[in-house]
Amino acid sequence: MIKTFSFFLILILLFGCTSVREYNKHIDEDIAVKDLKKDVDFVYKKLKRYHAKLDLYQSKKSIDYKFDSLKNTINKPLTPNELYLKLFPIFRNLKHGHTDVYPLYKKLTKNELKKYKESKSVFHNYSFFFENDSIFLVKDFSKTNPINSGAVLLYIDNVSVEDLIKKYKPSVYGDGNNKTFSNNLFGRTFLNYITLEQGIKDSVELTFLMGDKILSKKTFREFPKVKTKEEKSIKPVDTISKTVKRQIKLKQKKYGYSKLTKRYSKNLTFPTNDSTIAVLKITDFRKGKIRRLYKEVFTDIKNHNVQNLILDIRNNGGGFVKDAHYLYAYLVDDSDKFLGKKIVANKTSFGKSMYNLFPIASYPFLWIGSGYSYFSTFKNDENEYELHMPFSFTKIEKDLVYNGNLYVIINGGSYSASALIAANLNENKRGFFVGEETGGDYNGTVAGLMPKFTLPHSKLKISVGTVYLSPIKQRIELGHGVYPNKEIKPTLDSRRKNRDVELEWILQDIKNGNKALKNSN
Repeated sequence: MIKTFSFFLILILLFGCTSVREYNKHIDEDIAVKDLKKDVDFVYKKLKRYHAKLDLYQSKKSIDYKFDSLKNTINKPLTPNELYLKLFPIFRNLKHGHTDVYPLYKKLTKNELKKYKESKSVFHNYSFFFENDSIFLVKDFSKTNPINSGAVLLYIDNVSVEDLIKKYKPSVYGDGNNKTFSNNLFGRTFLNYITLEQGIKDSVELTFLMGDKILSKKTFREFPKVKTKEEKSIKPVDTISKTVKRQIKLKQKKYGYSKLTKRYSKNLTFPTNDSTIAVLKITDFRKGKIRRLYKEVFTDIKNHNVQNLILDIRNNGGGFVKDAHYLYAYLVDDSDKFLGKKIVANKTSFGKSMYNLFPIASYPFLWIGSGYSYFSTFKNDENEYELHMPFSFTKIEKDLVYNGNLYVIINGGSYSASALIAANLNENKRGFFVGEETGGDYNGTVAGLMPKFTLPHSKLKISVGTVYLSPIKQRIELGHGVYPNKEIKPTLDSRRKNRDVELEWILQDIKNGNKALKNSN
């Protein structure tokens, strides 16, 4: 029995290694022209089949033309990622941020995964800031010959940062016509494209421009120190009691703690000595026991007699509508509705997308769900297929609803469900908005269930938004997010000094008797 188990284990490991090798080999292989065009047809077929508002920002005629033009430009074999570079401009022109195409990153072998598991990136000592189509160094935390903050990053090894920005920044886009989302997200993720181009590396050479001087510096991946036998035998002294550990774990689970970022999904703090001023930072609408945690948070707000609440949804990329709805319910008196129209492509698109997202074992249950969605979909007065099924509901204690002064900090990273709650608060004239335009469209976003499809020949993946989720009310202007009452954009200087300029402005307005907030009403 043990021999049989060992035999199958060896087979699995060998197959895994072969699978990784074949996958990585495929990334560098050319694909025949006819197969590339079949992949393009596959993409358009899936978009038309599942996307709820494909022609919201572009006419159908224009979209047809772009797909036909793309196929006409494919006249020689391409690698999968070369096809990606041709496909993403079409997705960008659609202007639906949740509908996207993804490049292929090389996978790590089992030995490589083991090697890099506890290591730190070659960039772990550096923080950067994207501004005016340049990457600036905010801080070099390394102890050896640190580069001064404010230096412009020119090269990573032989890769030109300017070329990298031109090549990949257009692949980052939000909903509609605003630019804040792409600037925000690219600034936080541009290093991913170095990994795409060069893979994971143990060392790189960074070249900076500081004034009129060119500075170069070699930087290395940091690996954990190998422990000696004596060090391994010494067990760390655990001074935390089991009761305290249990309480910490319960809080982490309730408030959605991330081990990667070491932050809570939801966090209430008091930034000054005055406990009537509170900041509620919502990092995402994905994690945490929302019903319990929001009740706990707003009980705390009530007990502290908070008069000025600052809701911070910067860089909150969204998540579950129900999560955002629960927060909204504690901020307005009438919160039964959170969504307006829920538009789908046809009567079966929502139900069929479920089968793409869940394992085969769940199919018997999905038959019920897809059947329910089919019979809940009807054509409305605008001849659109509208889904009449609840996406969220709330059950809260009404005496905990916060009615005091509300400031909302937003930026280009406030997207999807964050943009929806911002739009609803704005529509209700609930809150004074500080920061920059949200990355999501005020009028809604095409998201909901987002199935991923693998292109048959290139193996690229695409995601498709299936439901047009709109706020309670829409405005005439299309393609832009919620505008702030007071526009404040972080700068390189504020980042270098570690200043939260938006929060500073709000605290000053509170000190001035809420002058700006009162004048906005």
